[in-house]
Amino acid sequence: MRVTTKKLRLKRVRLATIASIAALGTAAALAGCSPSAGNSDKVTITLSGPNQFTSDANTFGPAWEKLVASFEKDNPDITLKTNVLPLTSWAQTSAAQLTAGTAPELIFNQTQHTPDQVVSLDSALKKKNPFSSSGKPWIDDFIPQYFKGSDQLMNPAGHYDSIPFNLVAVGIYYNKGLLSKAGVKASQLKTFDGFLTACSAIKKAGYAPLATDNGNLPAGWAVVALNSMLLNSTAEKINQFDTAGKAGTADVVTQKSIAHAYLTGELNVTTDPGSAEILKTLKKFYDACATPNWSGITSQGAFTGGTDFTGGKAAMAWGTNFAATGLADATFKYGTVPFPELSTSDSSLASGKPAQFGVTAGGTSYMIPAYIKGAQRAAAIKFLQYVSSPKIQTWLDSTGGIPAVSGLTAPPGLEAMNTGAWATVPVLGQGGLFQVPAAIAAQNKYEGYLLGTSSLEDTLKTLQADGIAWSKEQAVKGGWTEDWATKK
Repeated sequence: MRVTTKKLRLKRVRLATIASIAALGTAAALAGCSPSAGNSDKVTITLSGPNQFTSDANTFGPAWEKLVASFEKDNPDITLKTNVLPLTSWAQTSAAQLTAGTAPELIFNQTQHTPDQVVSLDSALKKKNPFSSSGKPWIDDFIPQYFKGSDQLMNPAGHYDSIPFNLVAVGIYYNKGLLSKAGVKASQLKTFDGFLTACSAIKKAGYAPLATDNGNLPAGWAVVALNSMLLNSTAEKINQFDTAGKAGTADVVTQKSIAHAYLTGELNVTTDPGSAEILKTLKKFYDACATPNWSGITSQGAFTGGTDFTGGKAAMAWGTNFAATGLADATFKYGTVPFPELSTSDSSLASGKPAQFGVTAGGTSYMIPAYIKGAQRAAAIKFLQYVSSPKIQTWLDSTGGIPAVSGLTAPPGLEAMNTGAWATVPVLGQGGLFQVPAAIAAQNKYEGYLLGTSSLEDTLKTLQADGIAWSKEQAVKGGWTEDWATKK
């Protein structure tokens, strides 16, 4: 995998990590939206979600402001407002508003919801996008591998309920200067054994190897990579439903297939050797490379581990493609690499192939509450069409976004994240086998085992129980009527 050190030449903004699903704390309820009183022909809509781009509590940043201004200029009958929700509590706030019927017209798609709570976009996607010159149905403007059949954009009932403004990629950033001080070459980071050896050298040089926090992302992202190298045989066994929910298979194992495996007893992670191997390998990785006091560090900012990486205290950190813009004015040169490859000497279950994670539509994606009707719904759909058209090339360039539609280009400097095997979604997807109920989705489910306060056996038992509970939730959300899905 080629390592890039090319930096995005953008105005520095401090970013908030994509897809931080933390739902802690509380926030004041937000009022719903209504047409502006001054002009009965003008519609006002609001977009509300977590700040993935800056640390500002009032705005998503200059690039967003320019995007909004451009949309309003091209659509003078619509006023678009943006409402920033705190990174640590947006999910709780947005879900509560959706249930209460007070959420605004556009909400972040990772908000906990059921299919009936949001608008199905299926019919709109069959029509042409007025801001596209392709002449094709809106759905055909999207790059198929990232959109069609995506579990991230289709709800359990099989309907599209959100639109991606961009795609997201994840990788490990490294500080070239700190690696040099530790006598480490970037090429060492390609293999698991080499990565762990590098971590030891970095510690001896007086730095934290991999900036890590107590959030669910550092461990969760590592598990996705480990899934791709250790669970291929399990994935093949449980792959029994296609993307439409019918009997068959899918390139990426569907949520229905995973739920079916749990509820029929075909999958039991307490006895699955690959599941145990993932946890043991994850602990080895943490013990060698994670910030020593990682459990006391709160998840915040663009990179894992708080400000340790940007502050020069850690040699490496996990981050998304959006995080790169936060290094535009960095005093050090940096590069990115994927998770290291496991060999059979690391694990007898290793596939011997490079780790996979995938460029996916889980970046900036928004949906519309079902109770939004009339002019407000039409205006919200129009905005979703606007941000999935050539109109947003400048916005993508300014935010490090990878385009979700054909004909646009990704900003330079992201090659190590969006090319090669690492850019391919693994067969178990980015959710993997270790699924948990929505109520605890924001938690780091591996923390006890990684800290040594929970045994491997007990951790696997908990993961099995959580997987069954999650499967029952999916069955209800999807309205699945098969016997295995409805039995108590």
